[in-house]
Amino acid sequence: MVEFRIHHSARVARTELTRHQRELDGRWFGRRVRSGLLLCVGVLLGAFAYRLGRDLATGQTAPPAGLWTAVTALFVWMVWRSSSLTHARFERLNADLLLTTVPARTVTSGLLLFGYARLITVLALPSLGIAVGTALGLQSPMVALTVVAAVASLTALAVAVGTAGRLAAHLVGLRIVRLGFYKDLFTVFGWTILLVVFIIFQDTLATVVPAIAVSELRPAAWVIDLALSGTSHQAGVAVRRGLSALGVVLLSVPLLAGVTTVLARRIWEADPASSAEGRGSHSLVDDWWLERFLGERVSRPVRTVARGRLLVERRVPRGVLTTGYVLVFASLVLFPAVAIVGGANTMLLLVAFSLGLAGGVAFGTDPIGVKYRVLPALLTTVGGRQFVDGLVLAALVAGVPVVTVVVLPLGVVGPVGVVEAVLMVLVGVAVCACSAAVCVAVGMGVDRTEYVPIPFFFTDVPVYAEIGSAPFLRLGGIFVVVLLAALPGFLGNIPPVYGGASALGVPAVAVRIGSLCLTVLVAVGLAVIARRIAVRRYREYRIR
Repeated sequence: MVEFRIHHSARVARTELTRHQRELDGRWFGRRVRSGLLLCVGVLLGAFAYRLGRDLATGQTAPPAGLWTAVTALFVWMVWRSSSLTHARFERLNADLLLTTVPARTVTSGLLLFGYARLITVLALPSLGIAVGTALGLQSPMVALTVVAAVASLTALAVAVGTAGRLAAHLVGLRIVRLGFYKDLFTVFGWTILLVVFIIFQDTLATVVPAIAVSELRPAAWVIDLALSGTSHQAGVAVRRGLSALGVVLLSVPLLAGVTTVLARRIWEADPASSAEGRGSHSLVDDWWLERFLGERVSRPVRTVARGRLLVERRVPRGVLTTGYVLVFASLVLFPAVAIVGGANTMLLLVAFSLGLAGGVAFGTDPIGVKYRVLPALLTTVGGRQFVDGLVLAALVAGVPVVTVVVLPLGVVGPVGVVEAVLMVLVGVAVCACSAAVCVAVGMGVDRTEYVPIPFFFTDVPVYAEIGSAPFLRLGGIFVVVLLAALPGFLGNIPPVYGGASALGVPAVAVRIGSLCLTVLVAVGLAVIARRIAVRRYREYRIR
């Protein structure tokens, strides 16, 4: 039997760190930005820790009551982050090869060390700032060591909890096939349930949280006592509780590491490799309802690309899940502005704009990632115009009915009127086509080497996507560009604008209708320009 060696686990962790770093190659700017932000956070936390240390040194009886909340939030974030890292790396471990050379305990220990190293890399600068600031404030060099020990202990416990929890959820998902679907469903939409619960019980929470804050049963407070146990100013610091927290960590981490090994061995040795259900396959060239509707007005390759995109989205709704960012953008950025300066017309226009933007983003974003596996065959068999038009057609097929069904009844029964309601539907359709074309044009500028296989919701098969901040920044740029195209419609439907025009003798209805027509023209023009760019990039695309 192969004997367990810690240096073998360290080699597994080092290998996974190297693979993870290679997946992030080419993003040097983003890494430097993150390093700069972490340095700024470290300086700010150091200043706060210095002030806290000075307060304790001058006789404050205890650390601030809200500090334990920050420590609890940090622990929850570390558990979540370690769980995500475990989910990503566990799927890519070559277990068949590793288990022939080392025992399962070595592999899982390497996985734990990998997660610990990644979190420590993120927390190093902030922790150093806190340690130095607290030591200077208390004028006690020893407290810097206890702060580092507290952070290291809390990180180790969080990694052990997150890794064991993720493997337990994975094992249960393998045991109960349908549970994987419901787990992903809760992960995607469960935040809405938590938000509703918080809104309903916020008065109760406002009563319970202060009661917890003054109690002695706060594990986070024990960690704070551990961090401050190196100071000579013992007022408000319970060294005994700090040492108890360290003892709990020293006992819990090996136990959770053993649980992680047991779970991983059950997954590798006793359970099937996949819980995916067979969904069957469908031909992309058979007759379709879209063929009967469009006839020969749209070429067969365009209809085939559109049908394939819709079919892929039905199986793995990665584009539909991306529309969550549209919801965040519309609710947190646009809605407050419209609520302050707009009226009923502007609010309905916001609904039409958001639905159109969601349809375009759902089916136009990330064209390379969606077609990653068949990209060589795609580039040699489908023309650029057919590919781009097919994705825009897929967005319109899904977006036009949604925009029409939602916006038109609201406009007819509301104070907007039939004519303006119809124009707002046209605005939503134009925004849908525009956003889809812009998404394809931007997505075709991403090199194929930027994509890596990652686990995804509602499927056991990894999907290809970018990692890092680059895709989010591009998506934000797309939102801004499409918003600029719709800006004339929003401005023309603001009461001060058409009210001021009415005072000058221009009918308010004419201002609103004219601004909506201008928005449609601008969106269509931008869609045409983006389509040309997307077609050119498709034709010039090279696989390296």
